[in-house]
Parts: sequence; C-alpha cells; structure tokens
Amino acid sequence: MSEVKTKAVSAERALTQKWGATLMRAGFTALPDVIFKYQKALNLKSLDVLIILHLSSFWWSASDLPWPSKAKLAEGLDVDPSTVRRSIKRLEELGYIKRIYRKAEVGDNQSNKYDLRGLVAAAEKYAKEEINRRGARAAEDRARKTTPRAFKLLTGGKTGK
Repeated sequence: MSEVKTKAVSAERALTQKWGATLMRAGFTALPDVIFKYQKALNLKSLDVLIILHLSSFWWSASDLPWPSKAKLAEGLDVDPSTVRRSIKRLEELGYIKRIYRKAEVGDNQSNKYDLRGLVAAAEKYAKEEINRRGARAAEDRARKTTPRAFKLLTGGKTGK
C-alpha cells in the first residue's frame, strides 16, 4: 500500500474513532486547518468560512467543482439567499472563489459552479508557514532532549583523569 493511501486510511480510522462509524458513513468534509487557524489573516468572516465549508461538502473531486444553488447554501446556513450572494461576491472580490455560470441547453440558468483554487493558493502560504513552524518546534524539542556534550565526558562515573 502506498504511503499516501496508508495515511488516508489512518486518517479515516482516526476520524471514525472520534466521530463514530455512523456519522462517518453519512459523509464528511475535509477542510484544511489553515482555513480556520488563519481566518483573520485570510480576511475571512465567519459566514465566509461557513460558506466555504458548505461548498466543500459538495466538492468531491478536484475536477468536479461544486455547484450547489445559493438557495441550498442559504437553507443549510439558515440565512437569506441574498446574504449568501453578498458573501460569495466578497469571496470572489478577494480572489478566493471564481463563479462559473452555467446555462441549460434550453437557455435556463443553472446554479453556478464554484472554483476555489484562489483560496487554495492563498491558504498555501499559511500552510507552508505552519509546516515550517512545526519543523522548527520539533527541532527545538529534539535539541532539548539531547544530552549536553559536557555530560558525555563522564564515563562510568569517572571524569576520565
């Protein structure tokens, strides 16, 4: 089994232990921690994060962009559809979301598709910072656990004289 697949199975097992098999079988949404941890740095309001979370719940593969209706998002968030429209417009102005308009063959409007690659690109900077910070902390922890060189001079309780 590849390392990536092993990590995915391990992550799914950990989620099942935390949330229970029934909840996990009903479905789950993966969202990088940096979206939450760096919400302020990304200039995201709480409603923006909730909309991103809801959009992500409809995004099953990289090539299959989410396309829930604004009414469906509004219903899930218990807000007015105009509130969702304003937030999506704001996310688009920030460059985090790109709306892709869809038309039916008969000319009717369909719900938009939403491309979140702008958010992915913006959050990547913070993800790299987080990874570097963890690496530095791990190095500091290893350094603290290392025996100082002065004690290595002692051999069997003698100073080597």
